[in-house]
Amino acid sequence: MCCAQAAAAPAARLYSVDSYDVRIAPDLEKQRLAGEVAIRYRSRAGSLATLELDAGLGVEIAEVLDGKTQLQFERRSGLVLVALARPALQGVPRRLTIRYRAGPGKGLKFFPDQVYSEFFTSDWMVCNDRPDGRATLRLRIAAPKGWRVAASGAPAGNSEWRIGTPVAPFLYGFAAGRFQEAGDAHLRLLGSADVMLFAPAILDATRAALRFFAARTGRDYAAPLYTQVFTHASPMQENANLTLLPEAYASGLRAQPNDLWLLAHELAHQWYAVGISCRDWSDFWLNEGLATFMADAFLESRFGRERYEREIERSRGIYERLKEEGKDRALSFRAWNTPQEAGGQIPYHKGAYVLDLLRREMGDEAFWRGLEIYTRNNWNRPVTSRELQAAMEAAAGKTLDGFFEEWVYEPVDGGGRPSMQSRRGAVTAKATPLAALARNLSLARRTPVVDSTGAHGVFDLKLEWTPDDTSSAAPESTEIGPSLFTAL
Repeated sequence: MCCAQAAAAPAARLYSVDSYDVRIAPDLEKQRLAGEVAIRYRSRAGSLATLELDAGLGVEIAEVLDGKTQLQFERRSGLVLVALARPALQGVPRRLTIRYRAGPGKGLKFFPDQVYSEFFTSDWMVCNDRPDGRATLRLRIAAPKGWRVAASGAPAGNSEWRIGTPVAPFLYGFAAGRFQEAGDAHLRLLGSADVMLFAPAILDATRAALRFFAARTGRDYAAPLYTQVFTHASPMQENANLTLLPEAYASGLRAQPNDLWLLAHELAHQWYAVGISCRDWSDFWLNEGLATFMADAFLESRFGRERYEREIERSRGIYERLKEEGKDRALSFRAWNTPQEAGGQIPYHKGAYVLDLLRREMGDEAFWRGLEIYTRNNWNRPVTSRELQAAMEAAAGKTLDGFFEEWVYEPVDGGGRPSMQSRRGAVTAKATPLAALARNLSLARRTPVVDSTGAHGVFDLKLEWTPDDTSSAAPESTEIGPSLFTAL
């Protein structure tokens, strides 16, 4: 699939979530999880009649409540469409409660002695599971007596965790099981008895990586506690203040004590995913490419330049193979609509390779200063590749348009970098899918705009209309409005 024929990211949802209050009770014998989530949200439109949420195929909805009123809902693939009893007005806080049960899935793993989540949060709680759906979290877990439990955020008791700064739901997670424990008040490690044999070395390496990332980014680790849980199977998952890793990886450190890349990569996400997250899946490389590169740089600091060069060469080799297979993509790629599409090796390995090229072009001093500027200016904010470019240009003292157009924005088929400029009553777009244009106009005009042409591909075009006094006002309804595209 070439870039020019790709669809744009899905239209932004016309609401925001303030917070999730979640209770879960896993049953390992039945491999089911009973859950309840209270969602506090606000409409971004004038009058919102339907709330669209994400729920995995293994999630069974028992009921949806607005206070004591049962609401009608519809399941549509991985979505839940809730018909509100009364429309939600713009900016006014609303709350609904959803009771559900969840079974095994990509995002929820059951074993006889442990259960844990993995990336696809909507497989274990109903939510707005998009990068721009940042919200706070209160999570309470009912686990069997004697089990140890870890979850995203700060512990607030034996079975409760809280995230006070809004983050994307894919960074929510938990693990519960018959784990043993090592560490201290700031660094916690859970795993089997075999894992505990390697706990001192793992904790030592983690502390070294924490110091390195703080020094290079100019930002200390932001929470009082960081937890690593080593589980069955093969999770490699960052969460807010929590990482899940395979217990086999811990055991492998006996034979290869210098194999610290995975440990460092997942820890780096506490800066680049948790602290600073991509605005949508289009710029997923800002999470994964930066974490991959920072893990390489940590290995350089610990084992020398040769180790760094070996890791970068590995990423370059993977990228070159993908190019030969016709699988290259721009790093900032609008066609990534879902986490499944945004995954794969391009964001990781092309991302790390391109950051190394940028480091060589700028020089070490300017590059690391640029990373500090990027981190400082964007902490707790969703970002696009433009924010990284701006920070690097500030450090370099020159434009980096040529570099970013070649390595970050340029579509593989050479069709031109997508761009969009708007002013009152006009928008000019280049190499842009119509769905993307509709989405941006919906946000800019705060009223639904749709593409009624049925045309596919990307286009260079200019739209002009006569603004009226209501063009920037909130709409009276979220029903689909008149299209600006019928004349195209």
